[in-house]
Amino acid sequence: MKKFLFRTQLTLLVVLSVLTNYSSLIRAQENMALTLENRDIERFHQQSERMAQGNVDLLMIGDSITHGWEGAGKDVWNKYYGNRNAMNFGISGDRTGHVLWRLANSPLDKISPKMAVVMIGTNNIGHGSSNASQTVQGIQKIIDVLKEKYPAMKILLLEVFPRDNKPEGKFRQQVNEINAGLGKIYANKAVENVQLYSLADLFLTEDGTLPPELMPDFLHPNAAGYEIWAKAVEPMIAEGLGEEPNECKAIPRNDDWWQNRFKEKNEILKNGNIDLLMIGDSITHGWEGAGKDVWNKYYGDKKAVNLGIGGDQTHHVIWRLENYDFSNVNPKLAVLLIGVNNVASGSTGNNTAYGNRKIVEILHEKFPELKIIVLNVFPWGNKDELAKHEKVAGVNELLPYYVRDLDYVTLVNINDIFLNENGELPADIMPDFLHPNAVGYEKWGAALDQMITEKLQ
Repeated sequence: MKKFLFRTQLTLLVVLSVLTNYSSLIRAQENMALTLENRDIERFHQQSERMAQGNVDLLMIGDSITHGWEGAGKDVWNKYYGNRNAMNFGISGDRTGHVLWRLANSPLDKISPKMAVVMIGTNNIGHGSSNASQTVQGIQKIIDVLKEKYPAMKILLLEVFPRDNKPEGKFRQQVNEINAGLGKIYANKAVENVQLYSLADLFLTEDGTLPPELMPDFLHPNAAGYEIWAKAVEPMIAEGLGEEPNECKAIPRNDDWWQNRFKEKNEILKNGNIDLLMIGDSITHGWEGAGKDVWNKYYGDKKAVNLGIGGDQTHHVIWRLENYDFSNVNPKLAVLLIGVNNVASGSTGNNTAYGNRKIVEILHEKFPELKIIVLNVFPWGNKDELAKHEKVAGVNELLPYYVRDLDYVTLVNINDIFLNENGELPADIMPDFLHPNAVGYEKWGAALDQMITEKLQ
């Protein structure tokens, strides 16, 4: 009997021990994404030494994909971040727990970054240490740590980049689950100073394939992939770092005729009853010249006002928008065409695109329900004026990146309607190779008629 009781007790102890160990294992698995994982390696010490030197405005946080800014992305990094006091805080193989450990053991008090870009999580699922839900918790913890340490810092939280060649791949689906979980927490800037941003569509083809031309191993970008990454986040980086070129500042013109036209349009706005704002420079201004009859045809019954002024650049438009009396109007739609005078005066494509972004942000702040159409800068120059073509192309190449996160903006390219079968700008549409004639305005009006009509409804 005693032997039986002893064996029973022993068996119970063994079972209890197994259950305890199993329970501990389950708890460890559940918390792995939140558990600080030691990263006491040489690269971490190098990062700590750099951080201890201070003077960090931009902090890039992540795993091998971020680490790769020093590999395949090196030249792109130098181009975009070489003079911005940027620090690469990525380590290959890192999971959320490693980043949490590094944040806990780094001299964070030595720096006061204005902005952090965070992308982490692919190794959590890749190494099987966490499922999608747990990974989201780990990412959320990283954001919480950063916000507690740097309350005023802007955080650009990137959705985890797609992986696997095809959309049905196991890791692709898990990445999608992570990103969906992040969206439930951070979408629409629900958390102060945190913007969730996806670059997935920039890497994928229309059918969801991840091409090796951008990610040869279907995980890590090559140089072309890093260029896409840098272009896509550039407007957020510039805003986060507080960079504001003249193209984004409110600068008036002192010409009497310009001031008089501003006052004339301001009086129209004061009277109210406006649904459509047409905003721009001389090309928009020209709706009252060569395009007058076409304006009456397409906009005469649409409660539209022409806010174009010849010679204007983005900063002039910004001044006007900040000084018009909009108190009696609540427009439904704005159409913006601006930028050719910027590049003609020496502005970069980057700053001109940034000026466009600033304009639509001002409009959105004034009229939160306003829909905005941004037009690609129209073709400029005859077939031999390649420098003009390149300047316009420099703006239009970047505009998609500067408005793609603004859900109230529709970017529209109608430039082909002005070109002949050889892709050249003919004089019978734009006699000076810049301003449309009546035929050009008819093409413009017809191209946008259905879209404008629908957006005004």
